[in-house]
Amino acid sequence: MTSRDLTGPGQTRAIRDLLQSLFAVELIKPSKRLWIGFGWITDIEILDNEARQFAALCPDWPVSMIRLSTILATLAQRGCEIVILIRDHPHNVSFIEKMQRLELGKSVRIKVAPDFHEKGLLSTDYVLSGSMNLTWNGITVNDEHILLRTDPASVAERRLQLEEKWSDVVAG
Repeated sequence: MTSRDLTGPGQTRAIRDLLQSLFAVELIKPSKRLWIGFGWITDIEILDNEARQFAALCPDWPVSMIRLSTILATLAQRGCEIVILIRDHPHNVSFIEKMQRLELGKSVRIKVAPDFHEKGLLSTDYVLSGSMNLTWNGITVNDEHILLRTDPASVAERRLQLEEKWSDVVAG
């Protein structure tokens, strides 16, 4: 299967499972560069480690839900370069400040843009795009649509688009 369409809120569980799976795969085999671009981002719970099912990925994690910032910090420590593209909006300030407090250096680059409105993830192996923001409401409440594509041509095309448009971020 090279693509998957999901629509919320009817497929909220599938969307949460997909995000959990994508980030788990990243932890197992981090991308060289992970692009995270959303108009609105909060430090949402991504991995359900309440039964320690992700202990093999990170033995030090608590028996609890694991938040996005913790996952991103772990990926950065494992050599993944993370580029976060985010809208300049008061909603995003707490997430931006939390990421900056982690002091991950050049492993995490954050570009705040006044009119940024794209939504998606891009790794070495997949591109996830659609209307969903990376927030609780985006994943569980709002009427959203996302598309996961794993075919190499789609992934490469999206990578070229992002690297061309945001060359100042990746060059810095």
